[in-house]
Amino acid sequence: MDSPDAFAATPCNRWFGFRLRHRTAERVELELPVRDEFAQEAGVVQGGILTALADAAAVQLLWPDLGPARTMTGTGCSLQFLASATAAGGPLLATATPLRIGRMLAVCESVVHQDGRLVAKGTFTFLLRDRRL
Repeated sequence: MDSPDAFAATPCNRWFGFRLRHRTAERVELELPVRDEFAQEAGVVQGGILTALADAAAVQLLWPDLGPARTMTGTGCSLQFLASATAAGGPLLATATPLRIGRMLAVCESVVHQDGRLVAKGTFTFLLRDRRL
């Protein structure tokens, strides 16, 4: 399994400021402190930021357990925005759980909360394959 240090060393995770709070094969929790730079024109957190957080949680659910001979590629995502997230609302918390993990395809669910409110919910699909392909 990848360590929290490996997670933090991943350039994208570091750039956004994602923090790994919990990880098992059944559940991942990532936290993201909201920065002013995440706001869009209406002053709420831009949807791409929420999507990146939810996706990173789903990736972390699968990646550490793949092993060195396997890799994964995202093939689809669908995220529904259910409430606004704001800089004043505190950190965002993304939780990912598996819906189905097969030999070649994995589907994960990610939900994003802010201060106990459900902000977004979606699914992320990944192709799992041998590295040599």
